[in-house]
Amino acid sequence: MNSPSGLRLAICFGLAVVLPAAQTPPTVRSRDEWRVVAKECRDVLPAQAKIRACLNLLSDRRLSPAYLAPINGEISSTFQSLRDYDNAIKYKKIEIARANTGVEQPSASSEALPASFGAMSLRYMELGTLQSLNRLASFDSQSDEARRGATEEQDNYNQALSYNPMNYRAYRYRAEIRSLFCDRASAAQDMEAAVRFAEQAGDQDAARDYKHVTLSACIPSWRRD
Repeated sequence: MNSPSGLRLAICFGLAVVLPAAQTPPTVRSRDEWRVVAKECRDVLPAQAKIRACLNLLSDRRLSPAYLAPINGEISSTFQSLRDYDNAIKYKKIEIARANTGVEQPSASSEALPASFGAMSLRYMELGTLQSLNRLASFDSQSDEARRGATEEQDNYNQALSYNPMNYRAYRYRAEIRSLFCDRASAAQDMEAAVRFAEQAGDQDAARDYKHVTLSACIPSWRRD
């Protein structure tokens, strides 16, 4: 069985891999705008100074509203690096709300996956993994608070997969939650999908790891009727 610390490391690694893709800059009216974001938010150090700089930039009228989502994403990822998961979650939710403007929910029959849908899928997956890190760090592993957190995680992985049905990391993380809720059959199906789509994406390392994953044990008090 994977230990909580092992799962936490796996989630942190997954966030490090996918975070830049979810924060790809929007179509810009001027390259100068993105240079402002980079200089006055993204590239600022140390972390606390970066958070202050990014918060100040949110009210900067030089920038179009399209930049509000990536700036909030930078704030969220910086709080995550400080292990301040409550604030990381807060600003990830704001990022999603800003990014959702003008992005329609995809239909199940969509043949092509627009870049905006892929980015939204990653954002929802990142929110789920931040909630997982917060649950593992803040609550007793079998408490009611942890159960509510796990339910929110699963909802966000569902959202991630509604935007991108081939997001193999979202299948992997949702399988973990389904296993905790004692839904072994669905967890197994998610792991099969995670392996299949990782292989299709050419991520052989992930596919190999997924084939040998031992999911966390069922928590009987979390079992759903």
